[in-house]
Amino acid sequence: MTQRYLESFSWLIFIVIFFFNVFLMVAKASPQNITVYYFVTEGCEHCIRAENHINTVKMRYPNVTFRKFDIFNNDTNVELFIALSEGFNIAEEDREVPAVFIGDTCLIGEENIIQKLESLILEYSGGDYYDKASEIIRSFMEGHRPSLSLPFIASTVAAAIASSLNPCTFTAIISLIGYAFQGSSSKRMLLMCGAFITGILVFYFGIGLILLQAIGMLRYFPSPTMLRYLFGLIAIVFSVLEFKEFFFYGRIFSLEHPGLLNRIFNKYSQNINIIIGFVLGIIVSIISFSCTGPIYVSILIYPLSKTGLTLQGFLLLILYNLIIVLPLIIILLLVYFGRSVLEIDAWRIEKRRYMRLIAGVLLLIVGMAIITGLI
Repeated sequence: MTQRYLESFSWLIFIVIFFFNVFLMVAKASPQNITVYYFVTEGCEHCIRAENHINTVKMRYPNVTFRKFDIFNNDTNVELFIALSEGFNIAEEDREVPAVFIGDTCLIGEENIIQKLESLILEYSGGDYYDKASEIIRSFMEGHRPSLSLPFIASTVAAAIASSLNPCTFTAIISLIGYAFQGSSSKRMLLMCGAFITGILVFYFGIGLILLQAIGMLRYFPSPTMLRYLFGLIAIVFSVLEFKEFFFYGRIFSLEHPGLLNRIFNKYSQNINIIIGFVLGIIVSIISFSCTGPIYVSILIYPLSKTGLTLQGFLLLILYNLIIVLPLIIILLLVYFGRSVLEIDAWRIEKRRYMRLIAGVLLLIVGMAIITGLI
Protein backbone atom coordinates (compact mmCIF):
# COMPACT_ATOMS: atom_id res chain seq x y z
CA MET A 1 0.00 0.00 0.00
CA THR A 2 2.79 2.40 0.97
CA GLN A 3 4.68 1.59 -2.24
CA ARG A 4 1.57 2.33 -4.31
CA TYR A 5 1.21 5.75 -2.63
CA LEU A 6 4.88 6.50 -3.29
CA GLU A 7 4.50 5.61 -6.96
CA SER A 8 1.37 7.80 -7.27
CA PHE A 9 3.15 10.65 -5.56
CA SER A 10 6.16 10.27 -7.90
CA TRP A 11 3.89 10.43 -10.93
CA LEU A 12 2.19 13.53 -9.51
CA ILE A 13 5.56 15.25 -9.05
CA PHE A 14 6.57 14.29 -12.59
CA ILE A 15 3.33 15.72 -14.06
CA VAL A 16 3.70 19.00 -12.11
CA ILE A 17 7.32 19.42 -13.27
CA PHE A 18 6.38 18.58 -16.86
CA PHE A 19 3.60 21.15 -17.06
CA PHE A 20 5.74 23.74 -15.29
CA ASN A 21 8.43 23.32 -17.95
CA VAL A 22 5.80 23.58 -20.69
CA PHE A 23 4.54 26.81 -19.09
CA LEU A 24 8.06 28.26 -19.04
CA MET A 25 8.58 27.36 -22.70
CA VAL A 26 5.29 29.03 -23.68
CA ALA A 27 6.12 32.10 -21.60
CA LYS A 28 9.51 32.43 -23.29
CA ALA A 29 7.92 32.00 -26.70
CA SER A 30 5.27 34.65 -25.99
CA PRO A 31 5.92 38.19 -27.19
CA GLN A 32 7.52 40.49 -24.63
CA ASN A 33 5.25 42.87 -22.74
CA ILE A 34 7.31 45.93 -23.66
CA THR A 35 6.59 49.36 -22.22
CA VAL A 36 7.94 52.65 -23.57
CA TYR A 37 8.06 55.58 -21.14
CA TYR A 38 8.55 58.95 -22.77
CA PHE A 39 8.87 62.46 -21.34
CA VAL A 40 7.96 65.66 -23.20
CA THR A 41 6.99 69.22 -22.35
CA GLU A 42 4.63 71.78 -23.87
CA GLY A 43 6.07 74.35 -26.26
CA CYS A 44 9.04 72.18 -27.24
CA GLU A 45 9.35 71.69 -31.01
CA HIS A 46 11.76 68.76 -30.59
CA CYS A 47 9.22 67.10 -28.28
CA ILE A 48 6.43 67.58 -30.83
CA ARG A 49 8.45 65.95 -33.62
CA ALA A 50 9.62 63.13 -31.36
CA GLU A 51 6.07 62.50 -30.17
CA ASN A 52 4.80 62.42 -33.76
CA HIS A 53 7.36 59.71 -34.50
CA ILE A 54 6.39 57.82 -31.34
CA ASN A 55 2.73 57.93 -32.41
CA THR A 56 3.72 56.46 -35.78
CA VAL A 57 5.67 53.67 -34.09
CA LYS A 58 2.75 53.09 -31.74
CA MET A 59 0.51 52.25 -34.70
CA ARG A 60 3.00 49.69 -35.99
CA TYR A 61 3.32 47.89 -32.65
CA PRO A 62 -0.12 47.66 -30.99
CA ASN A 63 1.18 45.15 -28.39
CA VAL A 64 3.70 47.66 -27.04
CA THR A 65 2.52 49.92 -24.20
CA PHE A 66 3.39 53.62 -24.40
CA ARG A 67 3.18 55.86 -21.33
CA LYS A 68 3.53 59.59 -21.71
CA PHE A 69 4.71 62.00 -19.00
CA ASP A 70 4.40 65.74 -19.54
CA ILE A 71 6.78 67.66 -17.26
CA PHE A 72 5.28 71.07 -18.07
CA ASN A 73 4.15 72.61 -14.77
CA ASN A 74 4.07 69.16 -13.18
CA ASP A 75 6.51 68.81 -10.30
CA THR A 76 5.78 65.13 -9.78
CA ASN A 77 6.71 64.23 -13.37
CA VAL A 78 9.84 66.38 -13.13
CA GLU A 79 10.92 64.52 -9.99
CA LEU A 80 10.12 61.19 -11.68
CA PHE A 81 12.26 62.18 -14.68
CA ILE A 82 15.16 63.02 -12.35
CA ALA A 83 14.74 59.69 -10.53
CA LEU A 84 14.80 57.77 -13.82
CA SER A 85 17.80 59.75 -15.07
CA GLU A 86 19.69 58.92 -11.89
CA GLY A 87 18.67 55.27 -12.13
CA PHE A 88 19.93 55.12 -15.74
CA ASN A 89 23.14 57.01 -14.82
CA ILE A 90 22.38 60.00 -17.07
CA ALA A 91 24.69 62.93 -16.34
CA GLU A 92 22.94 66.11 -15.16
CA GLU A 93 24.05 68.12 -18.18
CA ASP A 94 22.49 65.49 -20.49
CA ARG A 95 19.09 65.37 -18.80
CA GLU A 96 16.67 66.92 -21.25
CA VAL A 97 13.44 66.18 -23.06
CA PRO A 98 12.28 64.57 -25.23
CA ALA A 99 13.50 61.42 -23.52
CA VAL A 100 12.52 57.76 -23.85
CA PHE A 101 13.12 54.95 -21.35
CA ILE A 102 12.74 51.42 -22.69
CA GLY A 103 14.15 48.26 -21.15
CA ASP A 104 17.54 49.18 -19.71
CA THR A 105 18.13 51.89 -22.34
CA CYS A 106 17.52 55.62 -22.34
CA LEU A 107 17.22 57.71 -25.51
CA ILE A 108 17.75 61.45 -25.10
CA GLY A 109 16.85 63.95 -27.83
CA GLU A 110 14.67 63.99 -30.91
CA GLU A 111 17.26 62.58 -33.31
CA ASN A 112 18.23 59.73 -31.00
CA ILE A 113 14.60 58.72 -30.51
CA ILE A 114 13.74 58.79 -34.21
CA GLN A 115 16.82 56.75 -35.17
CA LYS A 116 16.83 54.08 -32.45
CA LEU A 117 13.39 53.61 -30.88
CA GLU A 118 11.94 51.16 -33.39
CA SER A 119 15.12 49.08 -33.58
CA LEU A 120 15.16 48.81 -29.78
CA ILE A 121 11.55 47.59 -29.78
CA LEU A 122 12.47 44.90 -32.31
CA GLU A 123 15.59 43.97 -30.35
CA TYR A 124 13.71 43.59 -27.07
CA SER A 125 10.86 41.72 -28.78
CA GLY A 126 13.22 39.00 -29.91
CA GLY A 127 15.55 38.84 -26.92
CA ASP A 128 15.90 39.42 -23.22
CA TYR A 129 13.87 42.30 -21.89
CA TYR A 130 14.25 43.83 -18.45
CA ASP A 131 11.88 46.68 -17.62
CA LYS A 132 14.25 48.69 -15.48
CA ALA A 133 12.18 51.86 -15.71
CA SER A 134 9.08 50.21 -14.22
CA GLU A 135 10.98 49.25 -11.08
CA ILE A 136 12.25 52.80 -10.64
CA ILE A 137 8.77 54.25 -11.25
CA ARG A 138 7.17 51.79 -8.82
CA SER A 139 9.70 52.64 -6.13
CA PHE A 140 9.21 56.35 -6.81
CA MET A 141 5.42 56.14 -6.56
CA GLU A 142 5.54 54.14 -3.33
CA GLY A 143 7.88 56.61 -1.67
CA HIS A 144 6.51 59.79 -3.20
CA ARG A 145 3.45 61.10 -1.44
CA PRO A 146 3.33 64.85 -1.99
CA SER A 147 2.06 66.78 1.03
CA LEU A 148 -1.00 68.99 0.85
CA SER A 149 -0.03 72.59 0.16
CA LEU A 150 -1.51 75.63 1.89
CA PRO A 151 -3.14 76.89 -1.36
CA PHE A 152 -4.81 73.48 -1.79
CA ILE A 153 -6.15 73.50 1.77
CA ALA A 154 -7.39 77.09 1.37
CA SER A 155 -9.07 76.30 -1.95
CA THR A 156 -10.70 73.22 -0.41
CA VAL A 157 -12.20 75.28 2.39
CA ALA A 158 -13.37 77.90 -0.15
CA ALA A 159 -14.99 75.23 -2.31
CA ALA A 160 -16.63 73.64 0.73
CA ILE A 161 -18.16 77.01 1.63
CA ALA A 162 -19.40 77.35 -1.96
CA SER A 163 -20.97 73.87 -1.77
CA SER A 164 -22.52 74.63 1.63
CA LEU A 165 -24.37 77.62 0.15
CA ASN A 166 -26.62 75.20 -1.68
CA PRO A 167 -30.28 76.32 -1.76
CA CYS A 168 -31.38 72.72 -2.42
CA THR A 169 -30.27 71.51 1.03
CA PHE A 170 -31.37 74.77 2.66
CA THR A 171 -34.89 74.26 1.33
CA ALA A 172 -34.83 70.60 2.37
CA ILE A 173 -33.81 71.21 5.99
CA ILE A 174 -36.34 74.02 6.41
CA SER A 175 -39.12 71.87 4.94
CA LEU A 176 -38.11 68.93 7.12
CA ILE A 177 -38.10 71.09 10.25
CA GLY A 178 -41.60 72.26 9.36
CA TYR A 179 -42.85 68.70 8.94
CA ALA A 180 -41.01 67.42 12.01
CA PHE A 181 -42.52 70.15 14.18
CA GLN A 182 -46.04 68.93 13.42
CA GLY A 183 -47.11 67.15 16.61
CA SER A 184 -43.53 66.65 17.80
CA SER A 185 -41.47 68.07 20.62
CA SER A 186 -38.39 70.21 19.99
CA LYS A 187 -36.17 67.37 21.17
CA ARG A 188 -37.74 64.90 18.73
CA MET A 189 -37.43 67.45 15.93
CA LEU A 190 -33.75 67.85 16.80
CA LEU A 191 -33.18 64.08 16.62
CA MET A 192 -35.00 63.63 13.30
CA CYS A 193 -33.32 66.58 11.61
CA GLY A 194 -29.99 65.52 13.11
CA ALA A 195 -30.48 62.14 11.43
CA PHE A 196 -31.22 63.98 8.17
CA ILE A 197 -27.94 65.94 8.41
CA THR A 198 -26.08 62.74 9.32
CA GLY A 199 -27.48 61.11 6.16
CA ILE A 200 -26.09 63.97 4.07
CA LEU A 201 -22.71 63.71 5.80
CA VAL A 202 -22.52 59.93 5.35
CA PHE A 203 -23.46 60.16 1.67
CA TYR A 204 -20.87 62.80 0.80
CA PHE A 205 -18.12 61.13 2.79
CA GLY A 206 -18.88 57.72 1.29
CA ILE A 207 -19.12 59.01 -2.28
CA GLY A 208 -15.86 60.88 -1.66
CA LEU A 209 -14.04 57.67 -0.75
CA ILE A 210 -15.47 55.88 -3.81
CA LEU A 211 -14.58 58.72 -6.19
CA LEU A 212 -11.12 58.98 -4.67
CA GLN A 213 -10.39 55.35 -5.53
CA ALA A 214 -11.81 55.73 -9.05
CA ILE A 215 -10.13 59.03 -9.91
CA GLY A 216 -6.87 57.91 -8.29
CA MET A 217 -6.30 55.87 -11.45
CA LEU A 218 -6.06 59.16 -13.38
CA ARG A 219 -2.56 59.71 -11.99
CA TYR A 220 -1.40 57.67 -15.02
CA PHE A 221 -3.42 59.81 -17.46
CA PRO A 222 -1.26 60.44 -20.58
CA SER A 223 -1.52 64.23 -20.25
CA PRO A 224 -1.77 65.52 -16.65
CA THR A 225 -1.86 69.07 -17.98
CA MET A 226 -4.98 68.38 -20.04
CA LEU A 227 -6.53 66.69 -17.01
CA ARG A 228 -5.79 69.74 -14.87
CA TYR A 229 -7.38 72.01 -17.46
CA LEU A 230 -10.45 69.76 -17.56
CA PHE A 231 -11.11 69.86 -13.82
CA GLY A 232 -10.30 73.57 -13.63
CA LEU A 233 -12.77 74.20 -16.44
CA ILE A 234 -15.46 72.23 -14.56
CA ALA A 235 -15.09 74.59 -11.59
CA ILE A 236 -15.26 77.66 -13.87
CA VAL A 237 -18.35 76.39 -15.70
CA PHE A 238 -20.16 75.93 -12.40
CA SER A 239 -19.04 79.38 -11.27
CA VAL A 240 -20.73 80.76 -14.41
CA LEU A 241 -23.92 78.90 -13.47
CA GLU A 242 -23.76 80.45 -10.01
CA PHE A 243 -23.38 83.93 -11.56
CA LYS A 244 -26.37 83.19 -13.79
CA GLU A 245 -28.44 82.42 -10.70
CA PHE A 246 -27.42 85.78 -9.22
CA PHE A 247 -28.56 87.75 -12.26
CA PHE A 248 -31.42 85.50 -13.48
CA TYR A 249 -32.46 83.33 -10.53
CA GLY A 250 -34.35 80.22 -11.57
CA ARG A 251 -34.57 81.29 -15.22
CA ILE A 252 -33.20 79.67 -18.40
CA PHE A 253 -31.55 76.76 -16.63
CA SER A 254 -31.33 75.82 -12.94
CA LEU A 255 -29.75 72.99 -10.98
CA GLU A 256 -32.29 73.27 -8.18
CA HIS A 257 -35.11 70.73 -7.82
CA PRO A 258 -37.62 72.28 -5.38
CA GLY A 259 -40.61 70.51 -6.92
CA LEU A 260 -39.02 67.09 -6.57
CA LEU A 261 -38.00 67.78 -2.96
CA ASN A 262 -41.51 68.90 -2.06
CA ARG A 263 -43.02 65.73 -3.53
CA ILE A 264 -40.62 63.59 -1.51
CA PHE A 265 -41.36 65.40 1.75
CA ASN A 266 -45.11 65.33 1.12
CA LYS A 267 -44.92 61.58 0.65
CA TYR A 268 -43.00 60.86 3.86
CA SER A 269 -44.14 63.75 6.07
CA GLN A 270 -46.74 61.67 7.95
CA ASN A 271 -44.27 59.02 9.09
CA ILE A 272 -41.07 60.95 9.76
CA ASN A 273 -38.77 59.28 12.28
CA ILE A 274 -35.01 59.01 12.79
CA ILE A 275 -34.55 56.29 10.16
CA ILE A 276 -36.66 58.09 7.55
CA GLY A 277 -34.83 61.33 8.37
CA PHE A 278 -31.49 59.61 7.68
CA VAL A 279 -32.78 58.10 4.41
CA LEU A 280 -34.19 61.48 3.33
CA GLY A 281 -30.75 63.00 3.93
CA ILE A 282 -29.23 60.51 1.50
CA ILE A 283 -32.02 61.05 -1.06
CA VAL A 284 -31.63 64.84 -0.92
CA SER A 285 -27.86 64.44 -1.28
CA ILE A 286 -28.32 62.34 -4.42
CA ILE A 287 -30.67 64.97 -5.88
CA SER A 288 -28.44 67.92 -4.99
CA PHE A 289 -25.28 66.14 -6.18
CA SER A 290 -25.92 67.61 -9.62
CA CYS A 291 -25.15 70.98 -7.99
CA THR A 292 -22.29 70.01 -5.72
CA GLY A 293 -20.84 66.86 -7.32
CA PRO A 294 -18.67 68.49 -10.00
CA ILE A 295 -17.32 70.94 -7.40
CA TYR A 296 -16.59 68.04 -5.05
CA VAL A 297 -14.70 66.14 -7.74
CA SER A 298 -12.72 69.02 -9.24
CA ILE A 299 -11.74 70.81 -6.04
CA LEU A 300 -11.19 68.01 -3.55
CA ILE A 301 -11.20 64.51 -5.04
CA TYR A 302 -8.99 65.22 -8.07
CA PRO A 303 -6.14 66.87 -6.11
CA LEU A 304 -6.38 64.23 -3.37
CA SER A 305 -6.07 61.49 -5.98
CA LYS A 306 -2.51 62.68 -6.67
CA THR A 307 -1.43 62.43 -3.03
CA GLY A 308 -3.42 59.39 -2.03
CA LEU A 309 -5.64 59.13 1.03
CA THR A 310 -3.03 60.01 3.65
CA LEU A 311 -4.01 61.03 7.17
CA GLN A 312 -3.92 64.67 6.04
CA GLY A 313 -6.16 63.91 3.08
CA PHE A 314 -8.55 61.90 5.25
CA LEU A 315 -8.89 64.79 7.73
CA LEU A 316 -9.35 67.25 4.87
CA LEU A 317 -12.13 65.07 3.45
CA ILE A 318 -13.86 65.14 6.84
CA LEU A 319 -13.40 68.92 7.14
CA TYR A 320 -14.87 69.52 3.67
CA ASN A 321 -17.98 67.53 4.47
CA LEU A 322 -18.44 69.12 7.90
CA ILE A 323 -18.35 72.56 6.26
CA ILE A 324 -21.00 71.41 3.75
CA VAL A 325 -23.47 70.56 6.55
CA LEU A 326 -22.49 73.41 8.90
CA PRO A 327 -25.21 75.85 7.67
CA LEU A 328 -27.82 73.10 8.14
CA ILE A 329 -26.66 72.56 11.72
CA ILE A 330 -26.86 76.32 12.35
CA ILE A 331 -30.42 76.51 10.95
CA LEU A 332 -31.49 73.52 13.05
CA LEU A 333 -30.06 75.00 16.25
CA LEU A 334 -31.62 78.41 15.56
CA VAL A 335 -35.08 76.80 15.29
CA TYR A 336 -34.43 74.61 18.33
CA PHE A 337 -33.62 77.68 20.44
CA GLY A 338 -36.71 79.58 19.37
CA ARG A 339 -36.29 81.23 15.98
CA SER A 340 -39.23 80.99 13.62
CA VAL A 341 -39.02 78.61 10.65
CA LEU A 342 -40.91 81.13 8.51
CA GLU A 343 -38.47 83.87 9.48
CA ILE A 344 -35.46 81.74 8.49
CA ASP A 345 -37.11 80.72 5.22
CA ALA A 346 -37.86 84.36 4.40
CA TRP A 347 -34.20 85.21 5.04
CA ARG A 348 -33.12 82.33 2.76
CA ILE A 349 -35.32 83.58 -0.08
CA GLU A 350 -34.09 87.14 0.35
CA LYS A 351 -30.39 86.24 0.43
CA ARG A 352 -30.23 83.25 -1.93
CA ARG A 353 -29.04 85.32 -4.91
CA TYR A 354 -26.13 86.65 -2.88
CA MET A 355 -25.26 83.17 -1.69
CA ARG A 356 -25.03 82.18 -5.35
CA LEU A 357 -22.79 85.18 -6.03
CA ILE A 358 -20.40 84.26 -3.21
CA ALA A 359 -20.29 80.65 -4.41
CA GLY A 360 -19.59 81.80 -7.98
CA VAL A 361 -16.67 84.02 -6.94
CA LEU A 362 -15.13 81.24 -4.83
CA LEU A 363 -15.46 78.68 -7.61
CA LEU A 364 -13.97 81.05 -10.18
CA ILE A 365 -10.92 81.67 -7.98
CA VAL A 366 -10.42 77.97 -7.31
CA GLY A 367 -10.91 77.03 -10.98
CA MET A 368 -8.23 79.52 -12.05
CA ALA A 369 -5.93 78.18 -9.33
CA ILE A 370 -6.29 74.64 -10.72
CA ILE A 371 -5.65 75.70 -14.31
CA THR A 372 -2.56 77.73 -13.40
CA GLY A 373 -1.17 74.82 -11.37
CA LEU A 374 -1.33 76.64 -8.02
CA ILE A 375 -3.11 73.63 -6.51
